[in-house]
Amino acid sequence: MSPTTTRAAMRRAGTLLVAAALVGGPVGVAFADPSAEPTPTVTPTGSAPVASSEPSSSAEPSATESATATPEPSAEVSATPGPSVSAPAPSAPAKASSAKSALAALAASPESEAAAAFIARTLADGDDHYVYPGGTYFDGGNTIDAIIALSAVGTQDAQLAASLAYLDENLGGYTGSDFDEYYAGPTAKALLGVLAAGGDPTDFGGHDLVADLEDLETGAGRFSDDSAYGDYSNTIGQSLALIALSRAGEPLSAASVELLLDQQCSDGGFRGSIGGATCTSDADATGFAAQALLAAAGTLVCGTGADGLPARAGDAADEALARLAALQGPGGGIVGSEGEANANTTGVAAQAFSAGGRTTDADEAATFIATLQYDDSVAALEGGIAYSTTTRSTTTPSDTDLRATPQATLGLAGGSLLDALAAEASDPEPATECPVEPTSTGEPTSTGGASPTGSTAPTSGSDGGETVSPVASGPDALAQTGSDLLWPVGAGLVLLVVGGVAVAASHRRGAHA
Repeated sequence: MSPTTTRAAMRRAGTLLVAAALVGGPVGVAFADPSAEPTPTVTPTGSAPVASSEPSSSAEPSATESATATPEPSAEVSATPGPSVSAPAPSAPAKASSAKSALAALAASPESEAAAAFIARTLADGDDHYVYPGGTYFDGGNTIDAIIALSAVGTQDAQLAASLAYLDENLGGYTGSDFDEYYAGPTAKALLGVLAAGGDPTDFGGHDLVADLEDLETGAGRFSDDSAYGDYSNTIGQSLALIALSRAGEPLSAASVELLLDQQCSDGGFRGSIGGATCTSDADATGFAAQALLAAAGTLVCGTGADGLPARAGDAADEALARLAALQGPGGGIVGSEGEANANTTGVAAQAFSAGGRTTDADEAATFIATLQYDDSVAALEGGIAYSTTTRSTTTPSDTDLRATPQATLGLAGGSLLDALAAEASDPEPATECPVEPTSTGEPTSTGGASPTGSTAPTSGSDGGETVSPVASGPDALAQTGSDLLWPVGAGLVLLVVGGVAVAASHRRGAHA
């Protein structure tokens, strides 16, 4: 074995150990899409695609299913839109529009401003970013959640700019490009965060995030990881990809929307894993999927079967919102897979309610979130939001506080992933024409090293922590996406112990993409 090969093997081994330490679960589950969904032991949040040219089935454990098989892609749908197969989509429905003026008014509440101040303070204390517990490992998913929340509230512009700059400098470690890996969930979340903060997603961290994400879409419409570790993409990552591309002004492929629709269960909710013989809905996945389908309902959809698809997406979103409303308790909270109402699950549901125009449900969710907010009796905690009533801190912010606050703040502010936008920023104009399918040369091409669109099919994998990134998360954790992976084996062994202690102390609750 050559020195180069040996070094690569050691780095991968070190990465696996680090991930196992921080996730507190099997190494095989450590590499899930950061926008991954919950699994029996950790909530999926990393993602690592595999460059395979042969379609294969995948078994992905979810929080409620032991294993599910990836559905066979429809032969008639292609990820690359054909020429003018669908007419320009009508303007987005009012319920899914970016009503920034209304959002600004809601965001000006004392509660949301206090939460934003907490986020800014804790980001500054961490050199403008969040890390995984027990170390200094960059938690890109949680940091992006914070960037989106600050963009929506609009009272902490200086810290917003500082954290966006940090992400710019460390993007490759989060999305995987630093080590020739491309993770769909993290790439989608990064694109969404940059758009919300008013950055240029076509020139960020040395990458065109729009092109990178589009290159990760397979012929089946699934946004899959391009990684030697396997494909850990899931429903939350798929949802983030649709939202991000819609906000970037890109058309959506019919295949990608259909694939998300296929994950809806009979009760109106969405499962966390993609595919499978059975369907058990997950509240977190449902909150993200509802927002994605609302985006699709107002976005140009291209490809075979695109006619009527936006309307079906809107109907499916309504069913998902009804399911979330049915899950709300008397106090407005929504119970996650751990069995208790929590800020993360309720926060994402609040975002979906706001995006769908369900004001009463959104207000009830925000009221619940406010009951978990710390007052000014302890300066270090002021403005922060506890994960649940059983995880409240007493002196200093815990890992669960840092993870719950960003997503809960967006819901508390009355915003959603469809409209969160920094002051003076604006989303690109929506697409009005479907791209023409390029003439095949027989040799697939790709940009930035990501898998060419439609060139790979989902490969086997399990929903777990972030792709090749030490992403640990509890069952209620929300989509996390990517993180730096180049750690030596020695560091991995040390963190194995440290991470285990950290996980035991925090239970990794409130983690998200």
